[in-house]
Amino acid sequence: MDRSSLNKNNSALVSHETVSVLEVDVVDIDYDEKYLYAACSDCYVRVYSKSDWQIAAELGETDTEPLAVDVDDEQVYATCDKRVYVWKKETFGMIGWFELSYHAVTSSLQGDYFFIGAKEGRLVSIQKDTHETSSWQLHKSDITSIWSDNKIICTSTKKEEPRVWLKDSSSAPSELARLDKKGKGGIVIGNSEFIFVGTPTGEVAVYDRTNWDLSHTFEERNGTVISSMWASEYYLIVAESTGILTFWDTKRGEQIGSISLDGVKIRYVTADHDLLYITTTSSLYIVRISVNGQPLDVSLEGPMVWKESLLKTSPYDVLEEVLEREREGDARFQDGGFHEAVVEYENAMRLLIDNTHALQEVPKERQLLTDEINSRLGKALLKAKIQELNTLIHDIQQLSEELEVLKRTEKNPEDVEKLWTSASRIIKESTNLAEAQSDDMLSYQLTHVVETLKDELTNAMTRYDKFRETINNTVSLTRQISNEWRLMERKRTSLDERKDFLEKAIKRLEESLETAEPEGEVEQILTDALNKYKKIFNQIDRILSSYDIEKEETFSNSDEAVEAMKGFLSILPKKRESLKNIQNPSKLKEECLILMKVINQAIETAKSFKLSKEVTSLESELELLQNTLEEID
Repeated sequence: MDRSSLNKNNSALVSHETVSVLEVDVVDIDYDEKYLYAACSDCYVRVYSKSDWQIAAELGETDTEPLAVDVDDEQVYATCDKRVYVWKKETFGMIGWFELSYHAVTSSLQGDYFFIGAKEGRLVSIQKDTHETSSWQLHKSDITSIWSDNKIICTSTKKEEPRVWLKDSSSAPSELARLDKKGKGGIVIGNSEFIFVGTPTGEVAVYDRTNWDLSHTFEERNGTVISSMWASEYYLIVAESTGILTFWDTKRGEQIGSISLDGVKIRYVTADHDLLYITTTSSLYIVRISVNGQPLDVSLEGPMVWKESLLKTSPYDVLEEVLEREREGDARFQDGGFHEAVVEYENAMRLLIDNTHALQEVPKERQLLTDEINSRLGKALLKAKIQELNTLIHDIQQLSEELEVLKRTEKNPEDVEKLWTSASRIIKESTNLAEAQSDDMLSYQLTHVVETLKDELTNAMTRYDKFRETINNTVSLTRQISNEWRLMERKRTSLDERKDFLEKAIKRLEESLETAEPEGEVEQILTDALNKYKKIFNQIDRILSSYDIEKEETFSNSDEAVEAMKGFLSILPKKRESLKNIQNPSKLKEECLILMKVINQAIETAKSFKLSKEVTSLESELELLQNTLEEID
């Protein structure tokens, strides 16, 4: 049964400290006891010492941007589009690489095997020592996420529901389950008890590994796109692209807390005891996490016992802690970290609620603080939502400008649909928030920004619909021509017929191109098709022209043709008589056909030079041969 988590905070106060920020564009990370290994977009794997976060080695250069990096006890592996590179950890010297038969998208190292998610839905299994390779078609679209342990493999694509497969070293994986309760796509990860699917809607669907039913759902407050997840037996870390990381207790199904890296877009996160390694679009963050001031070791094999209880007996301790959280929230608010301010104010409010018994002696102060924090929490929520709206408005305006100026967009239809969905969701959320906070002036600013978003969304959707309609009409035209052309080829029509068809098709494309926007996608589609068919047309034209030239060059004038006809006609009777000596009917028929072909060529030549007398003589000879053929049959 699907029961959504209520996001109950268990009173833990999660905080973080930035240990180091490495200015490098990192795609993927792995680590061991001494080093952090970062696969970078410039085709190098950089090795950082965990003692001082300085570069210990640079491994490379790979032929293409690495997609993933993995390490074991002895070697470092970098998976690229068509290769897996291998280095020796002891010396950081390259051992070599092995080629892939399919284009890789993602990979995972588990035990003695690499599992590579490839394009067109293929899963590639490689024994890392022998390089023995197997591959299977598990999906119809590119496999974008893989997780495995010693028993199962989980795979996911953007267009299909995640699936679970039973591992078998001697045969193809067998399907165990389809995790389809929350739609298609998503990031998959797991532990011994659950499989977690980060859905495109921002939820985390939790599936029980016993019967593969949907156990429950972790619902993120912000509902933004999940970019990465990390899981252990007791903890799940969910990274959102907006810079928020949420910590969940997987056993109790409760949220522990969250932290925010303002102004960054998270690509990937992994955990190393109390450290998080977080890649963004421009940097690698090393962050230390703590709960109630104590390091949070998410790699522990048992649940953490919070060393500082929030249930206090002294009202002064409670009020002092609440004020400290409030001041922290104020500082975050002033720095523009509105999401983090919300977290601090919510934690302060939680302290007040959880310690109601201790505050019975100071009801006036409790009420004053409650009202004050509620007010500040409301302002922080409003500012955070305005910030989200402005980011979305910028993205939508950028799309509109692309369509208006470039007449094209780099976004695929799925991304655009997600943008529309996000906009609709945030408009609804913002409207509800503005109504709930109607006594705050910021609610009117939020309403104004919502109206701006609505206008921008309407304009962008109108432009995009018009753009897609034009694209669809253009694609329909090129497909129609392509289908008709393939039909002509299958029917084995003559080159003259094909040339006539291409001439008409080129005219249709040129007429459409005249009305296309310059430098737009429609122009590009039409130009590509036009160039393709013009090339074929010119090839056919040259071939047909060569036939005419050869025909014309056989005889330069009629005198030569007459002389040739005279000689040919004088030989024909003798050639025909010699056929009577052939006893084999098949051989006789073959020779007759050859001679008839030559006579037909001679007739064509005689006609071209208007040699009527010779044409009559040749036709008589042809008739005699036809009679001979009839006698054979």
